Amino acid sequence: MMSTQPIDWYRTPVDKEVLRRFTRKSDLKGLLQAGSFLLVYAATTAAGFYFFRQRQWLPMVVVCYLHAVFFNFLSMAAAVHELSHGTVFRSRALNELFYYLFSFLTWNNPVHFRASHLLHHQLTVHRGRDKEVIQGPVAERLNWVNYLCWFTFDALAFVKFMATNLRHAAGKWEADFFFWDPLLTPDDPRRRAMCAWARVALVAHLLLLGVFIYFRLWVLIYLVSFGSFFASFLAKFCGALQHTGLGQSAPDWRLVCHTVRFGPLLRYLYWNMNLHATHHMYAAVPCYNLPRFHEEVRHDLAVAQPGFLAAMGLLLRIKRKQREDPEYIHVPEFPATAAPPRWK
Repeated sequence: MMSTQPIDWYRTPVDKEVLRRFTRKSDLKGLLQAGSFLLVYAATTAAGFYFFRQRQWLPMVVVCYLHAVFFNFLSMAAAVHELSHGTVFRSRALNELFYYLFSFLTWNNPVHFRASHLLHHQLTVHRGRDKEVIQGPVAERLNWVNYLCWFTFDALAFVKFMATNLRHAAGKWEADFFFWDPLLTPDDPRRRAMCAWARVALVAHLLLLGVFIYFRLWVLIYLVSFGSFFASFLAKFCGALQHTGLGQSAPDWRLVCHTVRFGPLLRYLYWNMNLHATHHMYAAVPCYNLPRFHEEVRHDLAVAQPGFLAAMGLLLRIKRKQREDPEYIHVPEFPATAAPPRWK
């Protein structure tokens, strides 16, 4: 029988006044992050459409590919993920506006994802309890089938998202994006809202498709409706640097979350979620405060990987070691100033 007991997580002690300062939300900073994302999305969409109208096919293809690379960070990979916490804006209305808009554009269900992600934070990679992330061999994540999908058209994600949205729209609340065990129980009032959103989103997308087809605006089908299913490699690699290759069922986020230093561009695209152990430990800290807050607790965290490529190299080394020993997991290195990791 699955345990219903809450997990006694280890958290780095932080002074209350320091924590209050870093959990302070700002509408201005939120607009700079989320608003700039919307502007970049609009700019790449406009550029792709311009080259389509001018029949400049090579620039159009290049812009469309770059558009998709960026588009994937609007999803649960970054923007939808952080907005689901309600920490980006001081104004709840602004936070929900961007959350629902980005969810719509990327075929995410905001009701489902918020419920799923709350559970993920409470029960992070605890086997049988965290239904969003199930820890497995690195080869299950980093393999040639996924590479091919991530660099071109992610057919696996497309089928999963389309099928789940269609089933939700039909009232099949037990369908799920992440697993076959339903997230919501039959008596959970959120399942009605989840299915209602799926119907609204599906009708709205169909109306957009009708307009694009009627006026022969073919490139907008890609740019607006399905761009998040192409060229997802960068967002997927960043996602792999959250928990992959680490332990599970340990009450210490330092053991089950990676910490990686990113350059300024990738930090911006990923909403600072490369500092993933810090984010899990204090999820109320807004993404724009996370780098400075990370410095406050870094003495007690695992040693960060020095960059994106170094971290990807670590995952490949773990993959090789797991071929020799399927039970192998990576145990991060801790500085002398850190409290001993807690495995139980």
